[in-house]
Amino acid sequence: MKKLFPVLLAVLALVASSLACSLTELSLENARMAFDENGENVTSTYSSSDVFYAVADLNNAPTGTAVVAKWIAVNIEGEEPGSVFQEQTLDITEDSFTGTIYFQLSNDSGWPSGDYKVELYLNGTLTQSVSFNVQ
Repeated sequence: MKKLFPVLLAVLALVASSLACSLTELSLENARMAFDENGENVTSTYSSSDVFYAVADLNNAPTGTAVVAKWIAVNIEGEEPGSVFQEQTLDITEDSFTGTIYFQLSNDSGWPSGDYKVELYLNGTLTQSVSFNVQ
């Protein structure tokens, strides 16, 4: 039993340090489309006059973190499939940010019917993608 105790302590220390690292790791999660900037009214279908909100949860983002939203026409009449029609960047200027972020996109002329998606990049790496449509 005396030989087993140090091994158990070592395993417990590794597990604890692993959990601590995962709690402080930079991440972008829970991407969704919504009718509001808080992401409370989630949707995947918009009308042509609606404002698009791409919302996600950003965790442990240090100063200099960049989140980019690429808005893509997947299947829209008159647009090349897969073409990026808008790109927006959010730069974190706080020492550490954890919370909800959003990107907003409107069109005074109205959105054409069809399929769209938004891709979210965290420091240049594609992290989340959400599909939606306009009817």
